[in-house]
Amino acid sequence: MKRFLSILVVLVITVGLCRAAFSATGGINGSPYEFIPPTATGLDNVFVFNGIQNSRLIFTDDNPSDWTWYRYAQDPSAAEAVPVGQIEVSASQTVVTDLQTGYGYCVRSTGGTSHYAYIVAWIPIGYASISFLDEGDLCSEVILKVAASGTDMYYYTASGLRRALDRQHTLTWNTHEWDETADVYVIESMSKTFNGTEGASGTNSNWACEAPLTNTVFTVTGDQFSGWFGTMESLNSDLYEAVAVKASPVTVVETRTTENELDKSTGELTGSAPMEATFYSNPSDAVTLVEWYLYKPSDGEDSYTRYTDQDFNYTFKESGQYTVKLYVSNPTCMDSAEFTPEISESMLDCPNFFTPRSSPGENDEFRVAYRSLISFKGVIVNRWGNILFEWTDPATGWNGTYKGKAVNPGVYFYLIEAVGSDGIDYKKRGDINLLE
Repeated sequence: MKRFLSILVVLVITVGLCRAAFSATGGINGSPYEFIPPTATGLDNVFVFNGIQNSRLIFTDDNPSDWTWYRYAQDPSAAEAVPVGQIEVSASQTVVTDLQTGYGYCVRSTGGTSHYAYIVAWIPIGYASISFLDEGDLCSEVILKVAASGTDMYYYTASGLRRALDRQHTLTWNTHEWDETADVYVIESMSKTFNGTEGASGTNSNWACEAPLTNTVFTVTGDQFSGWFGTMESLNSDLYEAVAVKASPVTVVETRTTENELDKSTGELTGSAPMEATFYSNPSDAVTLVEWYLYKPSDGEDSYTRYTDQDFNYTFKESGQYTVKLYVSNPTCMDSAEFTPEISESMLDCPNFFTPRSSPGENDEFRVAYRSLISFKGVIVNRWGNILFEWTDPATGWNGTYKGKAVNPGVYFYLIEAVGSDGIDYKKRGDINLLE
């Protein structure tokens, strides 16, 4: 029972303390901006007024008559009592009227507890100019300085220390973002918020943001106080000419669907030769030079071939790993990308029978199995040496006809010469059984 009563007493005291709070009204729009300062300041609230007419600072408590009002300009130890004529007391509130900005107000209870609030006059920012500074890494960031004509807004803590109110400034601009679906650069809106304290309206610091990929105008908008009072300010910069560059490369590889070719490319930069690929650099607006370097690491970087077209097409005919490097640049900035195409070693194998008529859709043609052949020539002859069929594309084959008519089942002969991507010369001779 005693424990229960103790808990109840604590709850009652806690609720009473929680109800003790400042609020304020007045000014042009009737509602000042309320800022909750850091606990270390000793202040409960800072109220920013746009005009002081009909101003009231209200302290709510279960026993408002227990509290006495004081005010101070800078030093709370030199606080003076608020004239009685400016104080109103009701059943749950004690109120000070006709406030003065640039003053802190304090209520002290008969038990020695104190609460502090400070009254600040709102000062417009007065954005004056936006300038770009030739500092930092121009290829990755833009450094700006925003100047303002307004002065800072200050308050004094419960220990008499001066503090400037943080002002939140929002910077907006456009950049380009690569759209992989549409294969184009699209405009992307960017924004960044900066908190300013000391300096003209908190704008005295240098602001850094990501360098845009297209020409753009920077706009500064602020601040939270101006927004509260419905007088949001903004200022546009001069046109910023983009310096940063970016490549958004895309490769398109010719695909083949032939069943008898092994390791054929499915769109990736790897597979059977000859592999035809087109490289697109997709440079951003500020790029003035595009360079491609193609070489095989096994031959050394000095063995490169250089291309300066924005896009280029290449057919890989030799087996092995390649390196394709892309550089996009202007006199100030550069971006790069790298690809590693890989071409398979060659292979050629020939079947010994096929069934062009007895099993439609299966083994209908005499076709070689192959990989990475860069040249090919084959002939089919009968036992008397007569040429029945010639072909130069290993993806095709003989369907068992001669001059449009089916030949008789039996043994026929093939002679094939081919060259692989790895330089291997193939000379294949053998017999092929044509079965019904």
